[in-house]
Amino acid sequence: MKIKGISPVIATLLLILIAVAAAVLVYVWVTGYASSMAQTSAPELEEQIKIDSVSVKLYDDNINVTVYVRNIGDVEVNITDLYIIDPSGKVIAHCKVISDSEKKGGVLDPGEVGAFHINATEAQCKYDSSLGEWKSIATGSSSLMTSNLQPGTAYVAKAVTENGIEAAVSFKYQT
Repeated sequence: MKIKGISPVIATLLLILIAVAAAVLVYVWVTGYASSMAQTSAPELEEQIKIDSVSVKLYDDNINVTVYVRNIGDVEVNITDLYIIDPSGKVIAHCKVISDSEKKGGVLDPGEVGAFHINATEAQCKYDSSLGEWKSIATGSSSLMTSNLQPGTAYVAKAVTENGIEAAVSFKYQT
């Protein structure tokens, strides 16, 4: 009894067909997986902020610190808190950004720079449309005074977004 097999040409064509089908299946799975990963990225990973500069101005014994925060990310960010921290790590000024009908808090579009004024040890920052900036309103605390900031000492200005992204920069108060 003689058993016949398939010819080598047909066997080769079948192997090529199986390899192409496997490659197509792998391609479909990889592209589907990659697109699902791109759609489920967390917004806090897309947010990026930077403090461009800090300005300190003296009015009699009162101090006004202006923190310029830039949105360098691709999505809108909402700045919720700003801090001035002394060298020992103690928070000497805190400004909570509050929402209003115009700006909905400290919202910055991509590329936008926001100026946040801090002039009290505990304050709320509210958008002032006439200035295009956020002004601080003391909430029962004392004004930020020359006794709070010492000339020549390095301080840290820190901004925090709604999703917890932080930016900080060191600055020195000079008279």
